[in-house]
Amino acid sequence: MKKHIYILLILLFSISFTCCNDHKSNNAKSKKDYPSINYLYSPDYAKYYLFNNFQNNEKCIKYLFDFIKNHPGKIEVLTDKDTFEFDDNVLSKIDTTKQRFTFSRRLNDNLENTYIRVNFLKAEKIIFQKHKENNQTFLSSDFETLTVNTVQNFLDYAEKDESKKETENYIYILYNKDNQEKMKLKYHDKGSWFEVEIL
Repeated sequence: MKKHIYILLILLFSISFTCCNDHKSNNAKSKKDYPSINYLYSPDYAKYYLFNNFQNNEKCIKYLFDFIKNHPGKIEVLTDKDTFEFDDNVLSKIDTTKQRFTFSRRLNDNLENTYIRVNFLKAEKIIFQKHKENNQTFLSSDFETLTVNTVQNFLDYAEKDESKKETENYIYILYNKDNQEKMKLKYHDKGSWFEVEIL
């Protein structure tokens, strides 16, 4: 009888030890895969941040734009800390093969974007279906979720389009192939600044 109890205790201990290790392993993996943005460097003209665990998907893009809402001024978000090199506080080298994001936002308000460059890599052209109505342009294309390329094409279209300069406020809305709203740009003061929403 004592022998059976002893074996049972050993089995229970082994099972609980295995479960505990699996739980720790899963926590470590999820923490490693979770996106985060950390401060990197601040020369006089911009602040540099590092986007850890960046992946080209909607989750990371939304995380990036949510982060930027609380950081006015000129911001560079890098996906590799070796993208830029500085010599005496002056930029001396840029690695153009690395993904990076540039934001320029007015210092007085965290919504006022004046410039965004989302992709420094080669863009693949997207054909949009367009519909204009009541100071709004509705754009749709054959994609499921946001990627860097989709966002850049949407920003490029809005930047080049003159409609936003014809009225005080103008809105661009991006839809995916399932007719779901994915992104919105609200231009103000005849196109001088804009707000971004990732939906």
